Amino acid sequence: MIIGLTGGIGSGKSSALDALKKNGYETISCDEITAGLYRRHRTLKALRKEFPSAIKGKLFLKADKKEISRIVFSDKDKYAFLTEYLTEETFKKAMARAKKLKGTVIVEVPLLFENDLQDAFDKVIVITREKAARINAVKARSNLSEQEIAARINAQFDYDKKDLSAFTVIKNDGEMSDLAAAVIKAVKEF
Repeated sequence: MIIGLTGGIGSGKSSALDALKKNGYETISCDEITAGLYRRHRTLKALRKEFPSAIKGKLFLKADKKEISRIVFSDKDKYAFLTEYLTEETFKKAMARAKKLKGTVIVEVPLLFENDLQDAFDKVIVITREKAARINAVKARSNLSEQEIAARINAQFDYDKKDLSAFTVIKNDGEMSDLAAAVIKAVKEF
């Protein structure tokens, strides 16, 4: 069984995935796969065409992710290009890995609904969280301003406006141990 795990930025996806991994489940993080793509010369070369100010170097290319973020969160076309380019490659890699594993596999997919990927999974878990708590969680782990975090939230899927009744929704409104227990319970029930 392959389970998709999603939610907006700061919702607690990574914490939920970590709890599942610690409880013996096979897990795959699309964020980790995407980070690996940013280290590939072929990816950086393609991104340099679209983001010349954000890809440094001649022979050894390096992405300035802060510059890429500045560009994409102020230009919808650049955002669409980046998410389409990286998401497609990331998702292919994640699903190829998942299909090689045995048992229950949980794949963390940050942009699952934005890219209409929900049907690729046997089940989908959606982590939701109040907006102020999401902002505080992102501020605690990154060097982003509230304005930068708000731009990311506004660019993502609006979970409050989607009928999520076909999916397992876990509200992250307590301690991380509560989130861990809820997500483990949900996976066991599948």
